[in-house]
Amino acid sequence: MNYIVKLGKNFMAISDRLEADCHQHWVLQMFLSGQKILNIEVDDQPLPCNAILVNMNIPHKFNAEGEPHLTLVADPTTELGRRMRNLLMDKPFYIFPHEKITGVQEAFRNVLEKRSHDAVRELAECVNLQFSSGNMKDFDDRVVKVLNCLDECLHEDESHQIKYLSQKTGLSESRLAHLFKEETGIPLKSYIVLHKLQGAYELIFNGENITTAALNAGFDSPSHLAYNNKMLTGMSASNILKDSEFLKVF
Repeated sequence: MNYIVKLGKNFMAISDRLEADCHQHWVLQMFLSGQKILNIEVDDQPLPCNAILVNMNIPHKFNAEGEPHLTLVADPTTELGRRMRNLLMDKPFYIFPHEKITGVQEAFRNVLEKRSHDAVRELAECVNLQFSSGNMKDFDDRVVKVLNCLDECLHEDESHQIKYLSQKTGLSESRLAHLFKEETGIPLKSYIVLHKLQGAYELIFNGENITTAALNAGFDSPSHLAYNNKMLTGMSASNILKDSEFLKVF
């Protein structure tokens, strides 16, 4: 069983073949097991647990060992990503107390039993509810403008240039890059790559093959997409997508 679930700009995978080499990236990542203890290392530290949230730019590796697991990759600029950051409070990781994730594990086991899209949607909603909104302040208007420019672009090269975005915001390139990182936690250059990956996966969800999705999302080639996907997830795009069912939730 291999589900790839799109949650807006975020992605969730349910699979028994998750295996990621040691990597680090500018997204937040949650791992959850149905019953067995997770086989995960964070910053070379084995962390036996049932569920964990790993912060951005923290080295980690994971092996499902043939057991079904869930992983959720969250864009730090989304509402969910910002709620995750609130929970982490700048710590490298957060291990969920058993009592906090009992309901999520039950919803996960329901997916394994029913193997239905409705069960997957219920699981996604249950995961979403694990992160409270707290006191999230709004992003600076110029950061919002950058995010909107990228959301509205058609993946032309110009729209993915910091020079273009600096002109749109009236800031120098260095000042914009500093402000964006300060507000969102992710470097602007890294966010632009993430944005392209999101675009590629959106196209794949809509039925395009990897080659077409890569080129239309703004990558130079399918191998360029594959490289950046490997850097982001620790896994190859072809292995993630092989025999997968795709589902959009919200």
